[in-house]
Amino acid sequence: MRYLTLLCFTLFTTLLSAQPDDYTSTLVNGIGVQYTLTGGTFPVYDTELEYVQRGNSYGLQRTSGTVDDQDFTRFINLDVPGGLLNRWNAAWNVTNKEVINMGDKVLMVVYLRHKPDVDSTKTGKVAIAIERNDNFDKEFDEIVEVNQEWQLYFIPMEISTRTHPIGGLTFGLQVGFFEQDIQIGGLAIINYGPNIPLSQLPRNLNTGNYGGNEPDAPWRAEAAARIEQLRKADMDITVVDANGEPMPNATVEVRMQQHEFKFGTAVRGSRFPGGRQYNATYVDRVFNLDGRGHGFNALVFENDLKWPGWEQEWVTVNPQLRNAINYLHERDIHLRGHVLLWPGWQNMPDRMQANRNNPDYLKQQVDNHIMTMLGEDEENFDTKVTDWDVLNEINTNTDLAAALAGTPGYTTGREFYVEVFNRARELAPDAELYINDYITLSLKNGPGNGLYEQYQDYIQELVDADAPIDGIGFQGHLGASPNSIYEVLETYDDFYNRFGLDAKITEFDLPRNVNSEVLPNYVRDFLTATFSHPSMTGFMFWNFWDNDTWRNPGANLYDQNWNEKPGHAAFTGLVFDEWWTDADLTTDAAGTTSLRGFKGRYEITATCGTTPVTATVDLSEDNSFVIDCATLMVSNDEPALPAGALQASPNPGAGPLQLTNTLPFQLRSVLYDAGGREVWSGRLAHGSTSLSLDLPAGVYTLRYTDGQAAGALRLVRQ
Repeated sequence: MRYLTLLCFTLFTTLLSAQPDDYTSTLVNGIGVQYTLTGGTFPVYDTELEYVQRGNSYGLQRTSGTVDDQDFTRFINLDVPGGLLNRWNAAWNVTNKEVINMGDKVLMVVYLRHKPDVDSTKTGKVAIAIERNDNFDKEFDEIVEVNQEWQLYFIPMEISTRTHPIGGLTFGLQVGFFEQDIQIGGLAIINYGPNIPLSQLPRNLNTGNYGGNEPDAPWRAEAAARIEQLRKADMDITVVDANGEPMPNATVEVRMQQHEFKFGTAVRGSRFPGGRQYNATYVDRVFNLDGRGHGFNALVFENDLKWPGWEQEWVTVNPQLRNAINYLHERDIHLRGHVLLWPGWQNMPDRMQANRNNPDYLKQQVDNHIMTMLGEDEENFDTKVTDWDVLNEINTNTDLAAALAGTPGYTTGREFYVEVFNRARELAPDAELYINDYITLSLKNGPGNGLYEQYQDYIQELVDADAPIDGIGFQGHLGASPNSIYEVLETYDDFYNRFGLDAKITEFDLPRNVNSEVLPNYVRDFLTATFSHPSMTGFMFWNFWDNDTWRNPGANLYDQNWNEKPGHAAFTGLVFDEWWTDADLTTDAAGTTSLRGFKGRYEITATCGTTPVTATVDLSEDNSFVIDCATLMVSNDEPALPAGALQASPNPGAGPLQLTNTLPFQLRSVLYDAGGREVWSGRLAHGSTSLSLDLPAGVYTLRYTDGQAAGALRLVRQ
């Protein structure tokens, strides 16, 4: 009987895989005709029934059923419980039954949907993960959103990690995001061998169907209303003549120079003047993205300030990095520091793991590094790099916390993170201190997902311990199937409602295979949603030039040859056109004119008789400014800083100018010539700063402010 059973099973198995069924045959023939593809083989199964009966699953309840209104006839239902920590804690998969060679072009075809529900708006998430069984290196990995209608996915790939032996490659659908019911149908995996181009295979990830993509989607009007309220302010401008009398009919030009909101990108310090990878075009594009002199107002060093990157000088040698920081600081660029502590062994110097059993050593090394970066007797970078990721990816980088857990004073080991924040605040009292992670937007996790809620719990631990945390960084490494705009806004709301902290998009990018027609629309929508949200203070690309990109160049603004990519017009069209304020005005009988403009820095030029007078002002809230033709100055009734707050020498004099800030905080300064034209601007840290400016002989005015009070200094250059 035992042998008879085995024989029957063998015959049944042979019959199942003897030849493709009607669905598979029709599918392959149709693909072959449409895309001129022949010679495909089936490295897994070649019938619907085999996929339904033989697939593996875990962390969920699996059932199956039939369907009569699709090209396929059978489906698998995956009933996923809530509360799972990771997407891969619930999954369905199959493995290859034939060898798949390096360089083979393989096409995966699958239909997906969320099980139809009374709530017709309910959607699901599926990670299509095709990976090696031994080390989980990915041949393909993409998260897609599914609705309650069957959607067809074509997933082409060129095998690149190895030649996969039988059972060595898993074709998986990971679904442990939250409680959901996912249905799978029409699955086929076809190997077309090595001799056709990958571009010949069909590709469809349904990327155009991200939530909120519709032109009349209701979130758009709501976002526009928030932008009008949050990102703009009223400006009243009065021009008075040399006698202090209002000047009617005076022409006033208002030209925006820079946003208050931080729009930036990751950069290499070595690309700037004096660096070993200096690139003049790179520097020009940083400051001139739109051809009109408008560029990024914020930058983050991608690798230069990481702990091992700094010590080992990965990309930029440290003297060159100091020069780059000074260069950008003098041009009033907001600088982010990434990162003080990334607490996984692979992201810290090797000596940390080597001493993992010595908690005092580990803590002292972290403190030494923070002192090096922020301490006044060391690099003192916090005077110019005023925005820091204090902690990075603590949800998945747990080595340091695990090493400290159970030692005196550290139950979980995460208590040490409070000390890290406190130390950073002690050494950088004016800096913005952030926690940064990828487990929300980058993984499409939301409320109900275990990892998402763990991240909130870890932030809550910091808040409950009174750690001086200023903000939350959302990395934003998104996939080719973009996140729903509604879910993006839901995440922003959820964190802001719970913690009330500022936030930034710190590392935005998209993969190279994102649909080129969808990309500019998504960049525009994601950026609009972010700019509209009350918690958000900045948006940073994780690079803007293909040549320097870590991994995902899809959203970059320029290709390797500095040609503009699809996202360029989307970004510049919003930031420097739609969200930009330039105006030509005329004063009324009282010498006053007004406008409502986007918050930021402005140049205001008024005509005093025949002399144009230009002044620079900051619009952060509703404000009134007076242009006084007698002094060629602008006033907004700021209180005066103490006499002697800023000193200059030699004055009168020639050559380099030595400016000494005697106050214990930075001063933003602007230098004007006798005609009121700006000739230099920058931030002056406490202490002395030397400026080598090629100034002709004449009288100049240096205005300076700490944001609350202001002062002016008359300079004579000989």
